[in-house]
Amino acid sequence: MALFILKPVFWNTNQYLAPSGVIGSGGYPKENGYGHEEWNNSPRMHLSRGKQHFRVFHTEGLGAAPLDENAGQTFVFLTASHDGIQQLVGIAGNAFALSHDQHRPQREEIVQKLSLHDLWEDAWEIKNVQKQHRNSQRQFLKTWEKDLHWIPNWICPEEFYWWFDEPVTLDPRRITGKERLLGMYSSYTELDLPTVGRLMDAIPARQRKEMWVRLSDAIQCAPTEPLAAEDMFDGNDPVTEVLTRINARRGQGKFREDLMRVWGNACSVTGLDCREVLRASHVIPWVDSTPKQRLDSNNGLLLSANLDALFDKGLITFDKTGQMQISKRVDAKHRRALGLPKPLRFVPKELVAYLKYHQDEVFQDRC
Repeated sequence: MALFILKPVFWNTNQYLAPSGVIGSGGYPKENGYGHEEWNNSPRMHLSRGKQHFRVFHTEGLGAAPLDENAGQTFVFLTASHDGIQQLVGIAGNAFALSHDQHRPQREEIVQKLSLHDLWEDAWEIKNVQKQHRNSQRQFLKTWEKDLHWIPNWICPEEFYWWFDEPVTLDPRRITGKERLLGMYSSYTELDLPTVGRLMDAIPARQRKEMWVRLSDAIQCAPTEPLAAEDMFDGNDPVTEVLTRINARRGQGKFREDLMRVWGNACSVTGLDCREVLRASHVIPWVDSTPKQRLDSNNGLLLSANLDALFDKGLITFDKTGQMQISKRVDAKHRRALGLPKPLRFVPKELVAYLKYHQDEVFQDRC
């Protein structure tokens, strides 16, 4: 099931584009004069793989948190404490943690791909960094090279990464009932869904634009079951492919966003526009689709939860004109209760061939 965590990060006064010179109170920032998370909003952290786009970012470790079991379905709420207040500075949805030893080759590959080696110059400009390394650039670079692979220890789809232009000051009592949120960089808090809702509600109305809606939608539709065994990271495939596969398999990420655009953010049948109950359904089932078909929005319908369940089980289907056909397994009483049949609102021409497969191979037209 999805994992929601609140994670403290080092405060930065330069919009997290590069180290800003804030003096650390503990941990890595205190010892070294900067934190690896100080580049979390830098355009240098943008990673492209073909048509897929990702953001990499950094936090300190999360100890025993069940990260691998929730790879690609973790939501990270990043907070910073400073000047007597605590602020929400960013949110990463559908994220994949790269913090374990088995992920080191992937982290190192990302460092090479993004050419992050030269970021040391940003850090060395900071007087406190020079001070912590006794004004020895050689000593600093030795530490820098040793720790460089830790910068990209998280990755998520770019469309679910929101770094705030204006950090949100939080009232901990309204969110958790406590006087303060955890502030240690090495700590984290696992959140339940109601607490996550209060965090999202703490974001001012003027900031609740496309990213707020998208993340709220993803949170409400987050999986309630563990990650499938076949989707667990085994170290062989690039993490970007694994992350894309995980999100597409459960109708999330770019696949869902593409369907939202095609169907105007509303159910393909009823026009219901309550995003929380809409499901991104594959027409040719995931297990029978090619890798290309799994990400093709033409191989999808945006359906309310009850219609999604019926379509997935082959209890309803649609012909080439969009007319709904209902399996004999659904009796007249249930049809009346569900208000069926109802047609698709429209039929994109690219959808027709996929619908034929569903009619021929998935639809249960016999008792």
